[in-house]
Amino acid sequence: MPEAPSLDDDTPDDDNDESTGSVHPLLQVQEIDTETEQLQHRRATLEVRGRLVAARSERVELQQQLDTLGLQRIEVLTRQKRLEDEAAIIQAKADVDDNRLYSGEITAIRDLQALQDEIAGLRSRQGVLEERAIEALMEAEELSEKAEALEAQRAASDERATVLEAELAAAEADIDGQLASLSATRTEIAAGAEAPTVAKYEQLRQTFGPSTAVPFDPSSGCGCPHQMPAVEVARIKRCADGEVLDCAECGRLVLR
Repeated sequence: MPEAPSLDDDTPDDDNDESTGSVHPLLQVQEIDTETEQLQHRRATLEVRGRLVAARSERVELQQQLDTLGLQRIEVLTRQKRLEDEAAIIQAKADVDDNRLYSGEITAIRDLQALQDEIAGLRSRQGVLEERAIEALMEAEELSEKAEALEAQRAASDERATVLEAELAAAEADIDGQLASLSATRTEIAAGAEAPTVAKYEQLRQTFGPSTAVPFDPSSGCGCPHQMPAVEVARIKRCADGEVLDCAECGRLVLR
C-alpha cells in the first residue's frame, strides 16, 4: 500500500521559493517605479502644503493692508500738522491784532470796530482749523488701532506658517527617506537585469506607464492588455523562460 505523503514534506515550500524567485527583476523595478511616482505625487500634493500656501497668502494680504494703513496714517498726520501750523499762524496774527486793539494806537471807532471784526474772524478760523486738526488726530488714532489689530493677526499668521513649515518639512523628510530607500533598492535590483533591457523599459515607460512590462501567462496566452494572436502566443511560448520580448500588438515588453 503506498505510503501517505508526510505533512513535513518540503515540496510546497520549494514551490513557493520557486514562485517567489521567479519574479522578473524588471517587474520589481516597474513596481518600485510606480511606488516612487505615487510617493512623488503625494509629496507634491501634501495637504499641509496647501495650508501653508494659504497662511503665506494671508500674511501677504495682511502686510498689504498694514502698508495701506501706514500710508493713510502718514497722510492724516501730515494733514493734522498742516492744520495745526495754519491755526498757529492765525492765532499769532490775532494776538498781534489784540495787542493793537488795546494798545491805544487806534482811536477811531470805525477802525476799532473793523479790527475787532477781523480778530473775531481770525479766532473763528483758528477754531475751525483746530477742530479739524483734532478730528485728524482722532482719525490717526483709529488707524493706529486698526494697524495694531492687523499686526496681531499677522503675528498669528506668522506663527501658523512656522508650525506648518515644520509639519511640511517633517512630511517631506519622511517621504524623501522612503524615496531614497526605493532608489537604492531599484539600483540593486536593476543590476540583476540587462542594462539595454532596463534602458528600453525606461524609454517605453514614458508611453505605457506602470504597465510597460507585463508577464506572459502561458495558460491563457495573454500578456499585454490586448489579446495576442495565436501565432504571437505560439512564438512567445517557444522562447526561453526569463526572456524579454516585444509585444507585436502594442509594443510593450512581455516577460516570458
